[in-house]
Amino acid sequence: MMVLIAAVALTLAIGDHADSVVIGLVIVVNTTVGVAQEIRADNAVAALSALSAPHARVRREGTDHDVPAANVVPGDVLLLAEGDIIAADAALDEAAALLVDESMLTGESVSVDKDTGTSLHAGTVVVRGRGVATVTATGRASALGRIAALLDDRRRPTPLQLRLASLGRVLAAVTLVLCVLVLSQGLVRGLPLGTMAVTAISLAVAAVPESLPAVVTLALALGARRMAARHALVRRLPAVETLGSVSVLATDKTGTLTEGRMVVQHVWTPLTTIELQGVGYEPEGDVLTEGRPVGPAERHEVQEVLTATALCNDAALRPPPSASPDSRWEAIGDPMEGALLTAAIKAGCPDLTELASTHPRIAEAPFDSLRRRMTTVHALPSGGVLVCLKGAPEAVLVRRSSPTPRRRYVSLVRKRHGSRRAATACWQSHRACARRRPDRPQPGSQA
Repeated sequence: MMVLIAAVALTLAIGDHADSVVIGLVIVVNTTVGVAQEIRADNAVAALSALSAPHARVRREGTDHDVPAANVVPGDVLLLAEGDIIAADAALDEAAALLVDESMLTGESVSVDKDTGTSLHAGTVVVRGRGVATVTATGRASALGRIAALLDDRRRPTPLQLRLASLGRVLAAVTLVLCVLVLSQGLVRGLPLGTMAVTAISLAVAAVPESLPAVVTLALALGARRMAARHALVRRLPAVETLGSVSVLATDKTGTLTEGRMVVQHVWTPLTTIELQGVGYEPEGDVLTEGRPVGPAERHEVQEVLTATALCNDAALRPPPSASPDSRWEAIGDPMEGALLTAAIKAGCPDLTELASTHPRIAEAPFDSLRRRMTTVHALPSGGVLVCLKGAPEAVLVRRSSPTPRRRYVSLVRKRHGSRRAATACWQSHRACARRRPDRPQPGSQA
């Protein structure tokens, strides 16, 4: 850019107004494209920043307030519920089946159980349960802030900028030598000094590749546009070239580059193994066994399993907000429970709203790290109760009851080359349930 400005000054000095206008237009176009791209990127970054914990529920002097996350200070009491983004580092004072997604901080896609006395970190998300915590650190003093402080925000030249700078130095040196040579040769031959000075300056201006910055800027702008079409936000144009120079991408461990989305791929029943096809939380996909569609008996078996998982479930599925191809189904709550709901719909289980109406939940024991299972009790239209349980296989299968429930295994795929397994059990009592017994786990209890 400085070379072009110098070229404009030289052409104006020698009276070459046509070249001055052309070079000036190149400068204007180059500046306009770069500024427009940065403004669009800054606006997008600002919009994304507004999504990061914009508000928090705090308790101050015994009164609950909804305040911007930036106004949270150490000593505030945070009131946390499912779906909340934690606004600051805090010490957990109360917890009820609290499950927190810390993937944006640790890279682990599996949510973490939190008990009283543990620490919560800014930017993480409450997947399930509720809690009360006291703020201990905010901003740069938080764990996320300390990580941000480690990042070197100084701008370094990109490989392309280094090569262009090297090219500029070579051109300048060669041009200077040629100009001096032409000027000296003309004076030796007796030509007028003014004529040779204008000739040397013209040679210097001609040697400046004034179209090169425009070509580079246009190429980078086209690259930024292509990346934007693939949902990659480019804030500065040189970043496009820097990304293109990457040859090796190193990650610290598996799970770092996951989307935090889970899919049920296999269901094992006493009769057969069922394969569920489809991706994400979209409730679409074939139900197969040994590569063929399942029969009525097999479908009934898998529907029994997945109906139990849908009842013993606190998640919900949210349809795409618009008809855009980029809109997707989303799980509200734990990703594993969302995957189970999707599998139930694929298998043709009764509608979730209908299940909630015909099998209302009358008691529950939430999942926790000690029990490693979740239990729900549902009233049946006949007057009896249906008990559903899901959890880690080793926590479900070692417990025996009378009558022995039918047991099922469900394999959940977390990422392309890894899987998680959970067991589901249910049993039915035909005795009417007139009222909740005192020893029966109540909703929200820790039994």
